[in-house]
Amino acid sequence: MLLALLATTPVLAEPPSEEWDMVVARHLELTADSTGQVHEVRISPGLTTTLVFNAPLLHGGVVLEERERFRAMTVDEATGIVMFLPSGALPPGTQPLLTVRFADGAVPASATFRLVVHPTQAEPQVNVYRQPRSAETFQLEARQAHERAERCEARLAQTQTEEKSPGGIAELIDSGLVVGPRGIAAKDIYSTTQQPPGEALKRRTTYSYRAEGRVAVALEVENTSARPWTVDAEGVVLVGKGGARLRVLRVWQPEPILPGKKRGLVVVEAEATEEQARGAYVLRLGEASGPRTVTLRGVTFP
Repeated sequence: MLLALLATTPVLAEPPSEEWDMVVARHLELTADSTGQVHEVRISPGLTTTLVFNAPLLHGGVVLEERERFRAMTVDEATGIVMFLPSGALPPGTQPLLTVRFADGAVPASATFRLVVHPTQAEPQVNVYRQPRSAETFQLEARQAHERAERCEARLAQTQTEEKSPGGIAELIDSGLVVGPRGIAAKDIYSTTQQPPGEALKRRTTYSYRAEGRVAVALEVENTSARPWTVDAEGVVLVGKGGARLRVLRVWQPEPILPGKKRGLVVVEAEATEEQARGAYVLRLGEASGPRTVTLRGVTFP
């Protein structure tokens, strides 16, 4: 019955992907008409972002503002690949510019990107197509239109089926079918996980769960700050070894967590194969309207 509920219950809060997709590569087209336009790319401390161009880059033609705040930056000019890893020295809201010049002298001769720093979320890869309009360009536009249509259909289906119940493993917890370690494969991970010092939101009881093709983390969060805290569904990531990320299916928080050491529940559910479920992950929860985060290292599943 538990697995049937997991298979048939609709997703309540799939992280939106209107402009940025945190799971798959985004396609970006550069034409002569886009000369001078600044393109935004979302980055996050500790997460790698790669820009892949279909044209060679000019030697020494890649300039990154505030380079000293990045842990690493790799440029392969011949293949047109720029990869960078921000450090924690880049606070949320910072927007350094990345300028790239091309080696063939065609128009546009350069491209500028605004790197928007997010506390927990980064685009893993952006494919940049620089070429005149062609059959390939129309195919790209058709593919993007198809992807937008699929997102709209998914959002419509979500709106039509949205109820108070959170769905999936979160619904099992909400309904009482899963309580602590009882109900499905569960594991108390409070003593085996670590939270960096200094965060205003303190994790308390922490359990992980696993069902067929899915995993979840349910943690009680204590708000020791002076303001309410609501999780940002778009800003939740589960990052494993080598930067591998699980696809987050839903994020459920029954209500905002009030200040004054009040506690509240947050459940994060993700897709995971049996092999992926054996790994250790870092769970990062962002705030819906601010920079406060909850970071949990060493998350494992039963």
